[in-house]
Amino acid sequence: MADYINKNILSQAYIHVEPRGMETDEQLESFKESLRMFSLTRTEFFLSEGLEINVEFEDGSIKARVTVIGTLMLLLQGISSYKDFRESLQLLYSDAKWLSDAIISESLYQTKAKHHDVIRVEARTGIIGSIHKVFNKLENIKRGAKGAMLATDIVDKIDDAQNEILKLMDNICDLADKDLVAKECIALVKELPETPVPPKDKENKIYAIDEYRRKKSNLIGEIEIHLMADE
Repeated sequence: MADYINKNILSQAYIHVEPRGMETDEQLESFKESLRMFSLTRTEFFLSEGLEINVEFEDGSIKARVTVIGTLMLLLQGISSYKDFRESLQLLYSDAKWLSDAIISESLYQTKAKHHDVIRVEARTGIIGSIHKVFNKLENIKRGAKGAMLATDIVDKIDDAQNEILKLMDNICDLADKDLVAKECIALVKELPETPVPPKDKENKIYAIDEYRRKKSNLIGEIEIHLMADE
């Protein structure tokens, strides 16, 4: 079993199939070793070298869980030519998705599992996907505050984003990763206009603007408090 302490799950592929053409223990063991090597080489290609690959199998019909473990900081070191954190995050998210999809596809191919043989497969993007989700929420809030939503609706979006961010902070195991993500979240929140722009032909009430400002300030404070509690 892998040691997940101070490391994050970066990508994970789950496969549960009824295999075809695997009638002997030797064939099954050959598949397992092949999947391990495939997962290693594809992880090095899509994400980075130096990441921990944990491949788990369960008895019965083939159940495999391939988990890539590491830190966000390690991945970012390998893409230093990218413009900024947000662009890098988008690319990392795509790479993590491609990796898990590739492992699933290879597993189906090697086990000769067609649609009716597949019990369950799932491509997971781990902590990268969670960060990607949070940033999408914040970007949506920023668009809303620049004329796409009323302030009353934006306030609800901020509450939702705060819950997701605090949950994300709890799930990031590496302190350097947590510090980086928290600072990037705060930077994005600070990009929100001080006074939200209402949609065309509509008006933001004074009380709604005041609530928007309070929620924005509170969101930054909650992230900072959550971060300091882990230091």
